[in-house]
Amino acid sequence: MCILYRKLAHFYMERIDLNPSVRDHKQVLVRMQGVGKKYRHHWVLKDINLTLSSGEILGFIGPNGAGKTTLMKIMAGLSRSSEGTVEVLGQHLHDQTPSTPDGIGLVFEQVGFIPYLSGYKNLEMLARIRNVADSCVIRDTLYDVGLDPHDARSVQSYSLGMRQRLGIAQALMEQPKLLLLDEPTNGLDPQGILELRTLLRKLVDKGVGLFMASHLLTEVEQVCDRVLFVRNGRIIHELDQTVTDMKRLRIVVSSVRDMDLLVQWADEYVISVDFLDHTVCTVIVQVSAHYPTPRIVRELVTRDIQIEEISQSRISLEKVFFQIIMSEASN
Repeated sequence: MCILYRKLAHFYMERIDLNPSVRDHKQVLVRMQGVGKKYRHHWVLKDINLTLSSGEILGFIGPNGAGKTTLMKIMAGLSRSSEGTVEVLGQHLHDQTPSTPDGIGLVFEQVGFIPYLSGYKNLEMLARIRNVADSCVIRDTLYDVGLDPHDARSVQSYSLGMRQRLGIAQALMEQPKLLLLDEPTNGLDPQGILELRTLLRKLVDKGVGLFMASHLLTEVEQVCDRVLFVRNGRIIHELDQTVTDMKRLRIVVSSVRDMDLLVQWADEYVISVDFLDHTVCTVIVQVSAHYPTPRIVRELVTRDIQIEEISQSRISLEKVFFQIIMSEASN
């Protein structure tokens, strides 16, 4: 059974050293304005404007080639933008030689480790270079992500899941204020994914800012506060959690009179109404998922609205994503 992150949240929370003001007040950790990246004659990124604050998880969704890896490398200081301004943890990166600012943890999909060294030796070497962790922290971190620091096997013999856990351990041992995650659940089993999700929320509660790119829309929906939809290197839509925190109710009423009363009720509560079929008096209303359906039914009955049928469905990030893609394709 995977024991990933079972004690990591407690271990990490004790070691993270954030200014109390970061926890009490949102601080902008990343600010990008008009950022573009050009390789020869091809723009990989164009007109990127975004902010990421402490205590927030910003998700990134897009097809392969959308520019997510390039964007994260610029954010991490590993690549320079061709235009625009990039400010990360108070540092302006555009005019500097590429280098990762202190306080950033990186988890890329293809984690680069020296293949013939063990996991512990890899982390020890990185920690010594960056002066970020002692041997005790390295051992504890490896234990807490489900890896044995005494395992002498080389990293090249690791499974995909083991490599991913090692990459996450490397990022967390540096106690980051900003954590960049590229496909963080890659290779993890369901329990590992659940434990990672719990850890990320706890880190955010302590003021860490997270930027997460993933193809798993359900995971993005579960943990992210805001989501960027990117296509051809451009942000085509930004979505906050309030949209996927809605549900759709399909309501069939008995007559046109009942439909008029239903529309009046929706107007009073500023609830959107879509008409599906006027002939059978069917409408779709969109309300907060926290608004109980039984309460809605009681209110409609109290207004003498004759309900023939009512059913509900949650608005998923997947539905929103494909609606956006189809809308873009039709324009």
